[in-house]
Amino acid sequence: MKEIQVLPYHHFLLRAKWVVPVALPPILDGAVEIREGRIVRVGEFSTLSKETVGAKLIDFEEAVILPCLTNLHTHLELSSFRFRIKPSENFITWVKQVIKLKEETTLIELKEGAKLGISELWKEGIGLVGEVTNSGLTLDLLKGSPLYGYVFREIINFKGGVKLQPLDKQDLDSRFKLTYSAHAPYTVSPLLLQAIKAYTRKRNQVFCIHCAEFKEEVEFLKTGDGPVKHLLEERNQWNESFSPPGISPVKYLASLNLLDEKTLLVHVVQLDEEDLEVLKTYKPKVCVCPRSNLFTGVGLPNLPLLLKSGLEIGIGTDSLASNTSLSIWEELKTLYSAFPEVSPEILLQMATLTGAKILGYENLGAIAPGYLPNLLVVEVLDYLIDDPQETMVSLINSNKEVKYRIYG
Repeated sequence: MKEIQVLPYHHFLLRAKWVVPVALPPILDGAVEIREGRIVRVGEFSTLSKETVGAKLIDFEEAVILPCLTNLHTHLELSSFRFRIKPSENFITWVKQVIKLKEETTLIELKEGAKLGISELWKEGIGLVGEVTNSGLTLDLLKGSPLYGYVFREIINFKGGVKLQPLDKQDLDSRFKLTYSAHAPYTVSPLLLQAIKAYTRKRNQVFCIHCAEFKEEVEFLKTGDGPVKHLLEERNQWNESFSPPGISPVKYLASLNLLDEKTLLVHVVQLDEEDLEVLKTYKPKVCVCPRSNLFTGVGLPNLPLLLKSGLEIGIGTDSLASNTSLSIWEELKTLYSAFPEVSPEILLQMATLTGAKILGYENLGAIAPGYLPNLLVVEVLDYLIDDPQETMVSLINSNKEVKYRIYG
């Protein structure tokens, strides 16, 4: 993969067989004009080539130009766990594997794995990332990288009693936002959940939490018993004062006043009709991680129903403890295979523009005037025909290679 860095004095006209702006329909024989570090125009090459003066033409021939992808949810510090944990049909069994391996892994191994993870994100065409870290070691590693996104300092403490210190952003690159996140409704005490949400709400930041991922999570919140309680007891995290709310994870978060348009719910596999009505009311954002869900045996989220509910949905890979790669392309392929009724255009928008907006980046994720030129040039290994719908199917479903990364 080659790279083209756009500097303020550059004036480029990029041409390819297809330009996929995301915010507009695909353009056959398309072009993108870049000047002074921004996209200034997108359209048909026949038009832009006549109207653009003084630009350097770069012709990518039979390729596709599209925006960078967003990996909305991952844990880079677990990247060294790839292929060291077996897929499971039981979520708690998988969790215990992760805990054991984490206890056996040195900080140096975690750090080296995270470095490889960041490199893999870049090679896979990721431009924005929602990175969740317990240790904080990825803060320094992301500094100076060409990526954008959020770093979430994840809290796991069911006993509570944690004081949230203001996070110092001076050590983090200006391309990233830094805040706290809560691991899940079953691993963070109710008061601490509310404290984390208050912290993010005060700063107008995203509040990220895993929610409704597996059946035993629902059982625990409804009954206060089951494998989740036993795991908390094993980990010395059981809180004797906890009183089960007797409701689903989604309703529980709503009862604690944690759901709003700045909340990001990761997974949401275990939903009923009442949960969907709650989501419609509060309009939190959603991140689906299909390959991770299959790896941990929890099933897939009902993507068509979530989309029909009008929710903004992005896509993540989760960590390499529950996945084989950090490829959003593979997530797209998995979703399209499972839900062929969801169009490739919608899926690609989830992986680009919607993910960028969820993270608060209004100038990334599409090819449009004023947007940053953070672009991919992709070679689809199946022949690209002149039909836009078939081209989009090929882009999602076929083997492909990122040939160039263009970034500012």
